[in-house]
Amino acid sequence: MADLNNTTSQGVTIDKLPRGSTAQRPGSPTTGMIRYNSDFDEIEYYNGSNWINPDTGARSGLGQTSATAAENARQIMWAYPNANDGVYWIDLPTAGPTQIYCLMDRRYDGGGWMMAMKATRGSTFDFPSSYWTSTNTLNATSELDRSDSDAKFHTFNYFQAADILATWPDLGGGRGSIPAADEHCWLENGFYGDNIDLRTFFNTVDRWFIGDARQFEGWAGNGFNFSSQNDVRFYGFNFQSPAGGITRSRWGFGWNENGGGLFPNGNMASDDVCGGIGVQHRTNQFRFSGGDQIGCCQNVTGFNRTARVEIWVR
Repeated sequence: MADLNNTTSQGVTIDKLPRGSTAQRPGSPTTGMIRYNSDFDEIEYYNGSNWINPDTGARSGLGQTSATAAENARQIMWAYPNANDGVYWIDLPTAGPTQIYCLMDRRYDGGGWMMAMKATRGSTFDFPSSYWTSTNTLNATSELDRSDSDAKFHTFNYFQAADILATWPDLGGGRGSIPAADEHCWLENGFYGDNIDLRTFFNTVDRWFIGDARQFEGWAGNGFNFSSQNDVRFYGFNFQSPAGGITRSRWGFGWNENGGGLFPNGNMASDDVCGGIGVQHRTNQFRFSGGDQIGCCQNVTGFNRTARVEIWVR
């Protein structure tokens, strides 16, 4: 049996393909070259511009190196259906090839999620934090995992997202938008119609109302609740009470108990129950990255504490 080294072979039963790492690829490949990539444990061929996996038609080792950075996590899942959760290279707009932690678990609405932000039980990402509206990052290169810490990534600043997911690691699973998940989840597919990066979204929208908070599967279920009041019952993004009001949330709820019914008709002048992500009570009675807090006058008492949260996009 002959070993092939950039040669042409005819009339043999079995050939052993040239084998080597990505770094050992030919310096000036020509169209039609084929080899075995020992880094990725797969056959690859050169199509004139890229090394391609013949089984999937995707670039060989997609997402494994900066040179093979994928457009998004779903593209990696298409090329490698059994891809695991972990860090992959994504070619972000503006930022270029960037390492991003990706949630590939198909239980999470099919997977293919990229981490944009994560928060511990603190106030780093409360409503007025510049992280929501500026192209800054926090611990972007040292926090590429799901550990309990604060981090914001360029995925938040530059990726044009269609869907958004929040996972609450310390609230437990079996409820929320994805009951099969390991933790409580919020999910909004097509959250703003067209694709938009989160930095622009949170700079642009004003009280993006999705619906009655009590009808949102992420508010309650399976013996679990966020706190609430009778009126306003806002669920959506960038809730802000009008002048004289009290609470604000980047993604979550707005409540009050002084009549008027559902937003925008409810009286919002003294809302004093907070729940969601990026929350501030304007008197600074409480401010937190994620969780649920009661000022007074609730009709439902929820878990009433701060909570870890992770934000993902795709």
